[in-house]
This record gives sequence, structure tokens and C-alpha cells, in this order.
Amino acid sequence: MTVAAVTVEEAAVWLQSGEAILIDVREPDEFAAARIDGAILAPLSQMPAAWEALDLPADRKIIVMCLKGGRSHQVCAFVGPTGPEGQPLFNLTGGIQDWHAAGLPVVVAE
Repeated sequence: MTVAAVTVEEAAVWLQSGEAILIDVREPDEFAAARIDGAILAPLSQMPAAWEALDLPADRKIIVMCLKGGRSHQVCAFVGPTGPEGQPLFNLTGGIQDWHAAGLPVVVAE
């Protein structure tokens, strides 16, 4: 299955404008250590229950992310090309590693 992808630069614009929401499928300890502000945690280890528990707005794109893009790709492939209300689903290319490398803000545990 083909999974739609979005670059960190595009994703940052979508998130800032409010046209997308960000789902982080890393584990809670990874999320606690470093995360993208506004990301919603839904760990891969707790799928599909974690996905089903999400309250996804019908009018926004859904971006799924992890550390490098592998786990989020698995989730996108499992869920399919759209969310429950037909929202377009995107895998964040390179995950939080590429996001950080691009100089975009990351919330880090103190």
C-alpha cells in the first residue's frame, strides 16, 4: 500500500496554520524525553486501541510521526489513506529526527 508522505517543512506549515493535527506513535518514554509541541501520543504498542481512542477533527489533515518514519509508516499502512471521517493521512518523513535536524522546535524534558 502506498502511504502519503509529508516533509517536516510542509508539516510545520500545516500545523502552524491549524490545518493538520499530529499523532506521535512512539512510546511514552520517548514522548516524555522529546516531542513536537501539540503532538498527541498514541503508542504503536497500544494499537489499534490507542488509534480508536483518538478524537480526530473531521476537518484537518492527520500527520503520523515517530522517531525516523518507520513506525508511523506502519500505522499509516494499517489505518489506510484516510482517517475515520475521510481526513487525509500523512506519514512524517524522517520523523522527529528530521524535524529537529531542520531546526524546527522540539520540547525536551528538563
